[in-house]
Amino acid sequence: MQRVHVPFDEPTLAQIDKEVEKSGGSRAQWLSSAVAQYLAHHGPLDGPDLDTLTHDLTQQKIEFEKLWKENQQLKRDITSAKKAEETARIDMGQLAGQVGPLKDQLATASSELETMRIDMGLLNRDLTHAMDTIKSRDQQISFYEAQIANLVQSLGQLQLKPGQEEAKVKHWYQFWK
Repeated sequence: MQRVHVPFDEPTLAQIDKEVEKSGGSRAQWLSSAVAQYLAHHGPLDGPDLDTLTHDLTQQKIEFEKLWKENQQLKRDITSAKKAEETARIDMGQLAGQVGPLKDQLATASSELETMRIDMGLLNRDLTHAMDTIKSRDQQISFYEAQIANLVQSLGQLQLKPGQEEAKVKHWYQFWK
C-alpha cells in the first residue's frame, strides 16, 4: 500500500478529526474510506464520456433557446397588455367624461317625468270633478224632466172652468171642444 501526503488547512483538519472520533477509527482509515466512497459514486477520475457531456450541453442549449424565446414572447405579450391597458384607461376616461352629461340628462328627464306625473294627477282630479259635475247635472235634468212630466200630467187632468166672457161667446157645449 502506498502513502499519499496531502496538506489540509486547520478548519478542514478539525472537521476530519470530528468525523474520525464519531467513526471510532484512525485518521488514515477514515480518509481511505472517504476516498473510496467518493470514487465509487463518481466513477473514474477521467469523468463522464465526452459525447454524453456534448449531448447534455446541446440539450441544455436547446432548452435555453426555448426558454429565451418564451421569455421574448412574454415580453411582447406584456408590452401588448400594457398598450391595451393604456387604451382601456383612455377609453375609461372618455366614458367617465360622457357620464356627467348623461347624469344631467337623466336628472332633467326625471324632473320632467315628476312634473308630468303631478300634472297627470291634477288632470285626473279635474276629470273626476268634471264627471261628478256632469252626473249631478244629469240628475238635476232628470229631476226637472220628471217634474215637467208630472206637471203636464196634472194639467191634463185639471178641468178648468171657462171664464165668463168665454162662456157668453160660446155655448157651454162648444167650449169644451
